[in-house]
Amino acid sequence: MSGVLVYVEQVGGDVAAITRELLGKGRALADALGGPLAALVVGAEVGGLAERAIAFGADTVYVVSDPALASYTTDGYVAAAKAVAEQAQPALILAGASFQMRDFGAALAADLGAGLAADAIDISAEGGQISAVRPSHGGNVINTYSFAAGRAAVVLARKQSFPEAPEQAGRSGSVEAVALPTTAIRTTVTGVAPKSGAVNLTDAAIIVSGGRGLGNKDNYYKLIPPLAESLGAAYGASRAVVDDGWVPYEHQVGQTGKTVSPKLYVACGISGAIQHLAGMRTSRSIVAINKDPEAPIFRVATYGLVGDVNEVLPLLTEQLKGRLSR
Repeated sequence: MSGVLVYVEQVGGDVAAITRELLGKGRALADALGGPLAALVVGAEVGGLAERAIAFGADTVYVVSDPALASYTTDGYVAAAKAVAEQAQPALILAGASFQMRDFGAALAADLGAGLAADAIDISAEGGQISAVRPSHGGNVINTYSFAAGRAAVVLARKQSFPEAPEQAGRSGSVEAVALPTTAIRTTVTGVAPKSGAVNLTDAAIIVSGGRGLGNKDNYYKLIPPLAESLGAAYGASRAVVDDGWVPYEHQVGQTGKTVSPKLYVACGISGAIQHLAGMRTSRSIVAINKDPEAPIFRVATYGLVGDVNEVLPLLTEQLKGRLSR
């Protein structure tokens, strides 16, 4: 048992960003474990995903393609992954920490008798032992899960935790087809429809969020979306703003909203209640703008600016538009 197996998620027919992250991290982990880096592609129509996974670093790609896998079901996808895991014998299986992958990862770990860590922000391997780091209690507690050598582990990683693997055009690797085992699929998917008005904050590399310090709903829309647009960012909000009806719930960041880990998080007029910090404190860089120098948000900020957001944000937006040509 050695090496790493990365589950390939797809977006728009291509390898998803989280998979590119895990292929990059998986290469270092596979080298540390003294085994290969493999990838797993599951679906009814997988197109050129296997070749794309090879371009991002996979040595071998296992493909399970079957009409029964046209839509995600726990039974079908876990049966496919279990068959590949039993053939490849990886020491570590990596996937993203989305809602669907949490279902998949937990069921796969149970079927394999493997260890499980979800929502990891770091993974390491030393002397054959695999460890995963996961924050809890709003980021105030950092937990390290260690898996004994010789026992497989399934780790689900939070998006934006690792650099993406660079694409290597012309890279070669092997593709192996694996048959879907006979299995009872107890769920029938009749259709999948995107949620109307959904905001994909968890995938955003940059997020600009506004809080009650903006004063009112009109100021939120006058200041936050333009700043977000100038940065090519998504825009979010604190719970207080959502509760007041300024913006829909889909924009809420925090313990009862979305947990995000962007490369850059800009908090505008947000005091930094523990519930909000729980959803964004693992962001790579945090910029806080608040007129209260004692605001808790400054304790987690990488950069802080004490000032009135209603005065600062128009100037900042104007400067960014000019410098970034947006």
